[in-house]
Amino acid sequence: MQEVLQNDEKFSKVDRETVEAINLFAGTDIDIDEKEEVIDMCKAWEEQKNEGRELGREEGRIRQAKVTALKLQKKGHSIEDIAECVDFDEETVKKWLVS
Repeated sequence: MQEVLQNDEKFSKVDRETVEAINLFAGTDIDIDEKEEVIDMCKAWEEQKNEGRELGREEGRIRQAKVTALKLQKKGHSIEDIAECVDFDEETVKKWLVS
């Protein structure tokens, strides 16, 4: 995708209406500056990739916190201690340990 956007201007510079259609049909959330008539899709694609990376990192952090919480519970630690160790609130940790 990156190569196509970089090597073909008809894909790298797209009008606002086309980007709105892409957002609608592809479920993306490409930022559209209402002042701009043409959107730089190389920049938009890079922003989408970065958002995906951040989301993945956060999901990984939560998954690891859940695993750690379960291990600490098995060792007899309190909800309060577990929440402090995994850096999440007690209510969230309780939900993890019940399910």
